[in-house]
Amino acid sequence: MKIYQTMMMVSSVVLLGACGGGGDSAETPPVQVLPQGQFSLAISDSPMAGVTHVGMVMGELVMTDAAGVIHRHDLQNMAFNLLDFQGINSHLMVESIDLPQGQYHDAYVTTQQGDGNDGCYVEDGQGRHGLHVTNGQLPVSNFEIVANQHLAITMEIDLYRGLSQEQGRYNLSTQAMWSINNRQMGHLLGEVDPQWIADCETAYPNLTPTGGQFNHLAYLYPEEVTNINQMADMGTNPPAGLTPPTAVSPMMEDIDGNWYFAMGYLPAGNYRVGYSCLGHLDDPISDDMTSGAVVMFKDSGSITIETGTLGGQETVHECGNGNGGHHGDNHGGHGG
Repeated sequence: MKIYQTMMMVSSVVLLGACGGGGDSAETPPVQVLPQGQFSLAISDSPMAGVTHVGMVMGELVMTDAAGVIHRHDLQNMAFNLLDFQGINSHLMVESIDLPQGQYHDAYVTTQQGDGNDGCYVEDGQGRHGLHVTNGQLPVSNFEIVANQHLAITMEIDLYRGLSQEQGRYNLSTQAMWSINNRQMGHLLGEVDPQWIADCETAYPNLTPTGGQFNHLAYLYPEEVTNINQMADMGTNPPAGLTPPTAVSPMMEDIDGNWYFAMGYLPAGNYRVGYSCLGHLDDPISDDMTSGAVVMFKDSGSITIETGTLGGQETVHECGNGNGGHHGDNHGGHGG
């Protein structure tokens, strides 16, 4: 997948007030200049079925340092299609800007709320619709700039859990996104047993979606989930005793018939993977398991995401018998 990178070099300006004495002979105290480090910010996503374009328009990066000084970096209404940067691919929004050393908090990127004509938007089979982001901001986790070091952070947006449609407009909830230091994350590539695909579709003939194409999803759960009976579907209020997924990704079929999925920028740690072919019935807001519409079909077991030496290590996980160890060499497939 082609990665489009936009370089932006912006100097950070710190305003320091100086207080002198009452006489003309008063000396101005020297201005303290803090050592600087570098900061970069990228964005990536996990796609969803039925959506062909997610147009993002970014205004500025805003962050507050430990002294309460607000730093702003103009992104000049940077526009791009979020769906061009899936899995381990990302769009570089800010590259190697200089920042004074220290702690930063309340960081976010502003977005231009869309009405279908201007600003952020979503295209699907019914046309182009406005996209509103919660509070018009994509939050960035707190971070620390160390002198003479480069910090790179990526924001990951899970569209399956975060994107919903209401009254002709799409809404993106920032509860379905996270940001991560690139040195503290890894990527997941799942190889999926094709028998799982066939068996799941055969098991639910009465739940076949319009057009006959099931929506196969991989669900990633935190390590406290130890079996399939604890796996909830997407939804803001899961049933008692069930845990909602940390991330959701579509399973896809490549040109050789191998099924796979990819999840990028996961914090290092232990997880568990579930599978269902009933993703077309899984609403990101409501509980669809209690009603019986959505059923988790398979428990793919536990996995450990490791960072590697510099971050970004890829973990390959086999669901069932996997796909013969091809590791998605010919991934150019279509969604399931």
